Amino acid sequence: MPVRLILIALLAVSSMSMVPVLVKSTSANEISIGIFRLGIALLLISPFVFYKQLLMKLSRTQWLGLMWIGLCFGVHWLTYFYSIKAAGAALAAIAVSTYGVHLLLLNVMFKRYRIRYSEWLAIALCICGCIMVAPPLNWQESSTPGLLVGLLSGFLYGAMPLLHQRANELPTMTRTWGQFAFALLVFLLFAADFDTPETTLDLHKLLALGVICTVLAHGLWVKASTELPALFTAMIYYLYVPLAMISSYLILDEEINMHMILGAALIISANSALALLQWQRQRKTTLAPD
Repeated sequence: MPVRLILIALLAVSSMSMVPVLVKSTSANEISIGIFRLGIALLLISPFVFYKQLLMKLSRTQWLGLMWIGLCFGVHWLTYFYSIKAAGAALAAIAVSTYGVHLLLLNVMFKRYRIRYSEWLAIALCICGCIMVAPPLNWQESSTPGLLVGLLSGFLYGAMPLLHQRANELPTMTRTWGQFAFALLVFLLFAADFDTPETTLDLHKLLALGVICTVLAHGLWVKASTELPALFTAMIYYLYVPLAMISSYLILDEEINMHMILGAALIISANSALALLQWQRQRKTTLAPD
């Protein structure tokens, strides 16, 4: 396995882990952040898509597939940005990391996947981790709704692989363009709330979110996740959480207590275990004699 691909995956995750800190630290609201990120991404990738005429021969069904991918992604980003602003960078990153459990439950609902006892144990560990990191229940404080919205964002992120699988006959660049284009429509519905950056530093943060954390990070991650085994990409991706927690502590001075550390460890361990169990299950199915 090429070390280069592992380094690419690590660079992609490191870039993506900057998102919670940049979103939390900028004065721009969720709508402005989404429009800036998606606008920059589309500005950079659209010339390649149009030059190769990737959209010319799409059928109505394929356009609908791209629409569902983009709408799901747009609401995922909108809820994630809200969670970061409301609950804090570290807590939002932990909440979204539950997406592995959501993906498993979605497979049960739509693919008749049968959960084994070991997988139920992993789900229980994830729930315990969520309880540990949850702040005291207080609807007057933004952290409680922020955490719940973060869990919703994790559910939407878990749905993304299923939607991409349904449109896997399309090139990656086409699906990426559709994901960004239709996601932008979600944010444009709230364009009345768009506000311009207050300072040059805010503008630089938005540019970093658009160029480094969206175009560069997503491009590198698509390459790594396409060529590396799924188990490796799953394990590498979960480095996102400790990296986001460390940067939120060092840069934003957010409080990281032992409950958060232990809860995050349980959530990451549970989701990593699910990835390992499903990989083993697929491997046994592949190796089983016909």
